[in-house]
Amino acid sequence: MAQPLNAPGQDPTGGEPRKKRRAPVRSPFEGSGLRDRAPVFSLPPGHRATVEKNSRSDAFLGESFAMDSQEFLVWLSKYFPTDILALRVILFLMGTQEPGGLVKATQQHIGDELDVERVHVNRVLGALYRVGIVHMVRRGVYQLNPRATLRGGTLVVNDLPTPFAGQRKAKMRVDQLELISALDLDPKVAEEFKELVLPKPPPPKQRKRGRTSSDEGRREG
Repeated sequence: MAQPLNAPGQDPTGGEPRKKRRAPVRSPFEGSGLRDRAPVFSLPPGHRATVEKNSRSDAFLGESFAMDSQEFLVWLSKYFPTDILALRVILFLMGTQEPGGLVKATQQHIGDELDVERVHVNRVLGALYRVGIVHMVRRGVYQLNPRATLRGGTLVVNDLPTPFAGQRKAKMRVDQLELISALDLDPKVAEEFKELVLPKPPPPKQRKRGRTSSDEGRREG
């Protein structure tokens, strides 16, 4: 006797009827571009916002970075045209400064590193004081002017020669404008350092032109 055909939805092997599969529930936002959008924030009237990636100083070697004024470097090369020691001392200070522009070194240590007498280092630092490039925080600690040269990164707050000192120890990111403002409010800092009005370099000496063989040849001809 012929077997009856399977009824719709019945397992062809003769088992229990198969259950119908339910279609997945689709989000009403699918395909509209709203699924992966970031949260929306409302701003007060007359305001606008921009989104920028956070700057990271740890992208540099040693987790720090250096900012040097090009105008300052040009001035330096012109103001000390023959004083090589002055250039060596300022380069040493710029190269050994900690984040925030602090240099922790005595004059004797600087002299030993550069193989010169301490008295010569004292002379150079005196010249740098007068033009506002260096401020002496205390014995063995100097502050380079952040308007001219600055090393950034993270530093301990208590090591800053600013009103931040005295608080509990904490690390903070160096901010040039905040550092300049704090130094401007410090009564111990000289006005030359706060204003940094670099004096005009001495005029270059006029070199006497010597006669050349080509000049002599043209005269004879």
